[in-house]
Parts: sequence; C-alpha cells; structure tokens
Amino acid sequence: MKKIIIPIILLTFLTGCSNKQDIFETSAKTYYENHMKMVNNLDSVTITLEDLQNASDEDGYDLTKLKKCEKNSKITFFIDKNTKEISDKKIELNC
Repeated sequence: MKKIIIPIILLTFLTGCSNKQDIFETSAKTYYENHMKMVNNLDSVTITLEDLQNASDEDGYDLTKLKKCEKNSKITFFIDKNTKEISDKKIELNC
C-alpha cells in the first residue's frame, strides 16, 4: 500500500508545480507579446509575478493558482534580436 501512495503523492506534487509553471509562463509570454515585443534590441526580458498581477486587470490573466507564490518570482525570456521571438527561458517560481 505504501508503495502505491508515495508515487501518487509525488505525481500530484509534480503535476501541481508544473501546472503553476505553465500558467506563469503562458501569462508572461502574453505579457511580453502585449507590452514588450515592440521594444528593439532586447537580449532578454525579465517579468515578475508582480508585473503580471499589476497587469492582470487590463490583460485578463487568471493567476488564482499562483496566489501562494512570492511576488518576486520571475521568468527571464532570452530574445532573438532579429525576430524578437523567445529563444529560451529561465523560470524561478517560488511557491
């Protein structure tokens, strides 16, 4: 019985964390597209959870699952200067 319960708990924990990261990343990508993509010569962009919370009324982000996360949680997108597309990311989500 213990052998079954431990993997279930781990799976639930990991799924919850990755789901929060997905929500954070998706919202941050939308924020970048709406507010920052038009800026030229960016190598990287850092967006905090607080930035998203401040813009949530205007942009309609659903951040309810991130309530217990720290406002200084951040995602850094690395930008291709030619296309202005996101080429890589680094997420620091503290929940």
